[in-house]
Amino acid sequence: MFEDTDNRGQVGIGTLIVFIAMVLVAAIAAGVLVNTAGFLQESAEQTGQEAQGEVSDRVQVVSAYAMDASDSDGDYDTLNITIRKASGSDDINISDITFTYLGPTTTDSGNLDGITREAVSGNADYLRNESDRVELSIDVEGGDVGATDELQPGTEFRLQLTTSSGASTYIEGRIPETAETDGVVEV
Repeated sequence: MFEDTDNRGQVGIGTLIVFIAMVLVAAIAAGVLVNTAGFLQESAEQTGQEAQGEVSDRVQVVSAYAMDASDSDGDYDTLNITIRKASGSDDINISDITFTYLGPTTTDSGNLDGITREAVSGNADYLRNESDRVELSIDVEGGDVGATDELQPGTEFRLQLTTSSGASTYIEGRIPETAETDGVVEV
């Protein structure tokens, strides 16, 4: 009839200690999970911004033509390329754009800082609005692309323009077989 009540309090305290330990372990685990989730969210946002920049922060070619202007020898020596920023792009600094040129006899790369450029509309140094246009004049025979190159009728070239965010635009051109001396041809 009588129960031993001396040990009942110790069992309650033991249970309470186990309960508190479980709550502490759960709180630590929750803290680790929240911390990890925050880190992953920050990493995902950064990756998303970088991917968006590589896709959208690029230039778009409006027109491209070659000229035989310097010596009328039938070799097209200047590429004139009009560019604008693509839809959704952030401001683009023209000096930060790099180029890679692959011609019939020359391959070179560099940045557009030393290339002759003229503002068709807007500013010649930055593309801030979609209506801004900049014409790049690349002297392929006079050394803008490293060694001299000659774009004769029937020859092909490739030009890659890469913005500072890593987005690239490719231009592939061919001088027509029927191109005239001292002329201008669309490429």
